[in-house]
Amino acid sequence: MALVRKDLLLELRSREVVPAMATFVLASFVLFRFALGGDRLGGGVRAATGLLWVAVVFTAMLGLSRAFASEREHRIWDGLLSTPVDRSALWLAKACSTFVFLVVMQAVALPLFWLFFLQEGRPPSIPVLVAALLLADAGIASLGAMLAGLASASHAREVLLPVLFLPFAVPLVLVGVQVTVATISPQTSAMDTLERLGFLGLYATIFALLGWALFEYVVED
Repeated sequence: MALVRKDLLLELRSREVVPAMATFVLASFVLFRFALGGDRLGGGVRAATGLLWVAVVFTAMLGLSRAFASEREHRIWDGLLSTPVDRSALWLAKACSTFVFLVVMQAVALPLFWLFFLQEGRPPSIPVLVAALLLADAGIASLGAMLAGLASASHAREVLLPVLFLPFAVPLVLVGVQVTVATISPQTSAMDTLERLGFLGLYATIFALLGWALFEYVVED
């Protein structure tokens, strides 16, 4: 809790991560809107929904690239590793703070998505979309905190993190798009929606368990 509080206080004072993520997602939506047609939405809401998930993943990666920046820049990473606590607690704290940043970013992104893409055509179910995004955020935070810790020890961390993260994000985007598009009329069955949401929950659970079990080895010299 102390580490999560530290991350949140640093963000409130510096305002580096969340404003950058919000600006990035706004710029992405503007570009996507023009790419799909300025006046008429080419591909409809279904195409826009896919682009929403692409924007979510790339915006999350922007935040993950700064996940351990304060520890590196202020040279406190070695101090954290030398404290007499389970190193998995360091991963858990970073995953929790990353989850908070993602939720705040998406609280900005969803109204923008509605403004840019949902003014015409049949929209997806907003409750299902919110549930899918929250489950995806848990998975991204769990996986991303582990990979960001691994990449932080490398001199090529800005290149290494996307190379490691993006392949794992592919099933997240595929299922996220499927579960969201499936709620656009004509809808699929509620059981299909629950199964896909269950997959997102399983994705988050698996990487949470892996992060807790492996982070000690990830940060070893």
